[in-house]
Amino acid sequence: FQKYRGTRWTYRMKAADTNGNSVESNSISFQVDGVGDSASDFGGGGTDNDAVDKAPPAPSSSYSDSRPIPQSTVQDSDWPYDGPIQSATGRILFEFTGTSTFVCTGTVVDDGSRTNGRSVIVTAAHCAYSDVMKEFAKLAVFIPDQVSTRGEKSDFDCGNDRYGCWYLSFAVVERGWVENSFPANVQYDYAYYVVTDSPSTHSKGYSSGLTSTLDKDITPMSIDFSTNQINDHTVALGYSADKDPDFRYCSMDADTISGVPWYANLWLSYCGMSGGASGGPWIRDMTREGTGTVVSVNSWGFSDKVGMAGPVFRTG
Repeated sequence: FQKYRGTRWTYRMKAADTNGNSVESNSISFQVDGVGDSASDFGGGGTDNDAVDKAPPAPSSSYSDSRPIPQSTVQDSDWPYDGPIQSATGRILFEFTGTSTFVCTGTVVDDGSRTNGRSVIVTAAHCAYSDVMKEFAKLAVFIPDQVSTRGEKSDFDCGNDRYGCWYLSFAVVERGWVENSFPANVQYDYAYYVVTDSPSTHSKGYSSGLTSTLDKDITPMSIDFSTNQINDHTVALGYSADKDPDFRYCSMDADTISGVPWYANLWLSYCGMSGGASGGPWIRDMTREGTGTVVSVNSWGFSDKVGMAGPVFRTG
């Protein structure tokens, strides 16, 4: 398997009886990091090089399974399905003037074109613009599929990440976020980072064959600005700092909460993700192959109990 170092594989198990009854397991994804060294035996069949010559062709990166994920309540768990959502969602490292490095989550979204010279990442406004310091982040880096890192945690070493990282060019936030301060601006807590499609904005990772154009190397997620997600099953994902570098998720029916009297946020009442997951996507119609539509982002929660709020895009 040395020949497939750095590639991701997916398998599932199926059992059937003579009466035609069958049952299948969930798809399980794993990454090949190599087997032994050049002098080791592989399964009693000779050297690693012998095994490489006999290895089968690499399968596609994920098994196609368009069934929805189970409509159950998940408070905080590792994302088990891989797929486009894992590749499109990543860690954002960012800094303001004179500050240390902050961490958030963002997702590559479809902006309608792969040839317009830019790629777009949706996140939370507080991950791009400080409503206290009244300034945009001075440095921001996006690391897609951070969970596949060969390092121990999120860092600026792009070479240990599957796709490497992209240096973000600028951000766009709602005027209402800039002109107010939290919590008076909660309804505007979403933002868009833009990265120029140029090799100069990309620092390579350990996967080969990339174009350095973010929305070509990564399949962007669709985004819906008009949905009403209340009472619908919703999956929220992100990179909580206390679980770094694990890719986490929660899922449940969305409700509402009024953190301020004049605005009803979307609310996932049992979601246990924490700081660092901010800006991570809320997904409608999530499938086991990791597809779905972004309908909100992780915004805020309480310090003394679980729960995650998200802005309603159509009322921002």
